[in-house]
Amino acid sequence: MITRLPEIFFAVVESIGVHLHPVYYIFVPYWTLILSALALSPLTVLVPQFLQGKLKWPSDADARDEWIINGKKYNLRPFYKQHPGGSFALRASRGSDCTGLFESYHIFIDRNALYARLSEFEIKDGAPVEPPAMVFYDDFYKELKASVRQYFRGKGKGAHKMSSAHLAMCFLGWATMWCMIYRLLVHDAMWTIPCIGLLSWFLTGNVMHDATHHALVRQPWLNRVFSHAAFPYGVNVAAWHIEHVMSHHIYTNEESDVDLYHFDPIITLKSGEGTLPFVLHLTRLLFILSTAIPHLVFVVPYGLLFGQVEPLHGHRMYDRIKAILAHRQELRWDLFLEMAALCFYYYTCYCYHGLVKALCVQMSIYTISSYLFTFFTQVSHLQHDCFPEKGGFKDLSFAKRQVFSSMDFAADSRFWGLVSGGLNTQAIHHIFPSVSAMHLRSLYPRFREVCERHGVVLKEARSLRSFVWGFVQFAN
Repeated sequence: MITRLPEIFFAVVESIGVHLHPVYYIFVPYWTLILSALALSPLTVLVPQFLQGKLKWPSDADARDEWIINGKKYNLRPFYKQHPGGSFALRASRGSDCTGLFESYHIFIDRNALYARLSEFEIKDGAPVEPPAMVFYDDFYKELKASVRQYFRGKGKGAHKMSSAHLAMCFLGWATMWCMIYRLLVHDAMWTIPCIGLLSWFLTGNVMHDATHHALVRQPWLNRVFSHAAFPYGVNVAAWHIEHVMSHHIYTNEESDVDLYHFDPIITLKSGEGTLPFVLHLTRLLFILSTAIPHLVFVVPYGLLFGQVEPLHGHRMYDRIKAILAHRQELRWDLFLEMAALCFYYYTCYCYHGLVKALCVQMSIYTISSYLFTFFTQVSHLQHDCFPEKGGFKDLSFAKRQVFSSMDFAADSRFWGLVSGGLNTQAIHHIFPSVSAMHLRSLYPRFREVCERHGVVLKEARSLRSFVWGFVQFAN
């Protein structure tokens, strides 16, 4: 067998050359390294840490029937079936402080009526509760909410969700993507690879993203179904709820925002740390960002399921989130089932294409979708001007923090609004996550006026070039 290794090696290289477009040749060593590390990790990481007692398995005690809202504890389990937003929204935040979720998702309901409804579920055991980390409701947020209610007044219940016409277009995109996947698997139609990559991002930005924010349709169960619209080339949705909805959207660009640590320590997103000569930095970005989606599809849910310590930086997956054990315990089956479904899809790809060709094809698609995902979800926040000096967030309310930590671009453009799924206007999206992104362009002029009236600086990139360049510089 050993004497045949060179023969096997050259056979694999030849196979890659046949099945991979030359534009992707540069990625092969990096892909090989990443896939090998992932395949070997059960032996090199999990087993040793298990024997050393380092694996951290969440228990039922980690996810108590307790929801903290504005410094009070509630047991909302009896409210699961009655909650208009569905039981998943409550289940996912079980055992944590969900003040930010409560304030940002209940825009169209009287606040006093909400607290009156909550009072019957309050836990009055006398135990002290840590106060909210920030002010979640101030005059600025109050006026912003009033302006949104005014905009949708008289347009019917659920007018802030996605329109039927937009839904139909998204369905057409989904059907087209699966037709192309069929052509790719059955008829070896390699021309579909870039199309599938583009469509998977379109469905991620326009459907999955809105659905995970309960902004797509009124029915909670349909939002859950549609949140998987980008499968098999979208993110792991359960992990996305933890990372995006419950961490990034509330603590944007703060210590508890786990978006800042995805590529740590290879890229450390702190000004002045980890700098490289510029050519090396661009090379680093070229490779690392090409695997953004595989990272969210495999590495993140893998880390959340097993709870291993990452040898490179000594942290467990998302351990900057205070209630991470509760989230892991509550969503462990959601994480597992999504990964199992994806493995079944890749087994199907293997049956049609064989191992080497299947890996080449899938990683080619992922490279396209990863670059688009990174551009539309990360660049808006990872700018030098979106990070305050040390302690600078301390005096800012929730709504003001969201504006400060976002850089919008082409906010009045219909094209960029559609292509980005509304993520070219991150500031207003973070303040009103339950409003479908298709409405954000129309709401933006009012948003500008309210920001100006309250002296809140709204950051808008001068050009696409300056927008991208700001991210490239900050990442170094």
